[in-house]
Amino acid sequence: MQKVISINEFEKTVNSIDDIEEPIIIKRENKEDLVVISLAEYKKSLFLTELSSKLAESEEQYKNGQVHSAESVFKELRDKYGY
Repeated sequence: MQKVISINEFEKTVNSIDDIEEPIIIKRENKEDLVVISLAEYKKSLFLTELSSKLAESEEQYKNGQVHSAESVFKELRDKYGY
């Protein structure tokens, strides 16, 4: 769920916000203009964006036949690190 407030309301309450539990949409001149989220939610969003990008890249590599068997990967690791 999200909360929509004016920029004036936000200015009044910004110092009293301890933990933002949901996104706050800030309106300026009657237009939704900014979103405030907690740092934890921001980091989660960045992580999910990066993960999604890497998954898409992996799917493309798979479609193009750029894959390796588990055996060949483990052999390469054993050869490289001597295990």
